[in-house]
Amino acid sequence: MPTYVSLVKFTQHGLQSMKDKGVERAEMVKKNAQALGGKLVQAYYCLGEYDVVAIWDFPDNKTAMKAAVLNASLGHIQIKTMPAVNRDDWKKLLQETIGKLK
Repeated sequence: MPTYVSLVKFTQHGLQSMKDKGVERAEMVKKNAQALGGKLVQAYYCLGEYDVVAIWDFPDNKTAMKAAVLNASLGHIQIKTMPAVNRDDWKKLLQETIGKLK
């Protein structure tokens, strides 16, 4: 399955209700993705511009977009999701591209 990376920021509402609903919402985000055929591979909670970096597997771009919209609609996060390729796939892609430029 294709891999996606989400950069997540908590909204003011998300921060204000973190104590009471933080764990519950984190599970809901995971379950929303699963219901669409996706899988949360890992989530990293961060300091800095983004509060969470999440790694996902989704069947395709449309499914990743649906999950992002569904999870953002909960009101506690802003989310940017992008497709990603691993290092080996990147090397192969690069070699194929360079080969066509010669």
